[in-house]
Amino acid sequence: MLLFTAAVAVAAPLSLGTAAAQTTLVPAQDAASLLGSQQAQGAVIWSHGRSLLKECSLAPTPEYIGVFRAAGWDTFRLNRPRITDTLPASGAALAEAAETLKQRGYRRVVLAGQSFGAFISLIAAGRGDAVDAVIGTAPAAYGSAESNPGGFLQNASGLYDLLGAVRRARVALFFFDGDIFDPGGRGPVADRILAAHGLSHLVIDKPAGLSTHWAAAGTGFATQYASCLVAFAAGRLAAGAFECGAQGAPAQIAGMGAATTPSPAPTPFTSFSQGNSASVIDLESGRREDVNRVLRRR
Repeated sequence: MLLFTAAVAVAAPLSLGTAAAQTTLVPAQDAASLLGSQQAQGAVIWSHGRSLLKECSLAPTPEYIGVFRAAGWDTFRLNRPRITDTLPASGAALAEAAETLKQRGYRRVVLAGQSFGAFISLIAAGRGDAVDAVIGTAPAAYGSAESNPGGFLQNASGLYDLLGAVRRARVALFFFDGDIFDPGGRGPVADRILAAHGLSHLVIDKPAGLSTHWAAAGTGFATQYASCLVAFAAGRLAAGAFECGAQGAPAQIAGMGAATTPSPAPTPFTSFSQGNSASVIDLESGRREDVNRVLRRR
């Protein structure tokens, strides 16, 4: 059960005893800087990945989460010891955390996750209505082709099942070139599933200049996509104002220095659905096209 002070400020790690022993919700920023539910734009919970060899709870919070903090959001992270870190247990713990934050008055609750953390974020979004948006980077939970040849493809099929179960949240997904945990081809399928369920979504597949499973951790990703994700999380991205790392368009992020222009690369695409519309932005041409026609081309 989550416990908060009267000001909804977390001063120490808080145990989520009912869902997963030793799993804790902690601030991803200095606890004294938390604004509380009445002043913050919302709450973001970031969830790390999972490794059989080391404690991923020790991994640093990615830079893009700091941009949420600068934009007036309270930021947290769900730390999970690997010995108890399973999809059912951690997904339930995260759903509990989201529900508690919403009950405490946060107007928006956003779940962001890397790899295994992306999977449990989607699980939580399928368990209740407290989650307003999910940001999943390099989603994976079943190893690589080398480490788990018999189950590796579940990084695709398992993801599709979770996307189909999301109840109401907006969903942003990122797939990166050179990700050893990615079976390939997940971007177009994810876009189609989310569009079919009428969920507002953003799918960015193999963006230029960002590669490997850990591409979302650093400055390049934050510079290119953080401000867009803040707008997406707040529900402020209108279909006619879609500029999320578009190729050749500088990414303007307040407080992060000069804008940068991504280097050319093979054409990735992003998709954004409002209501039941299904369309994609082709980053090479900048044109919006019907998703089914684009999928037939690929």
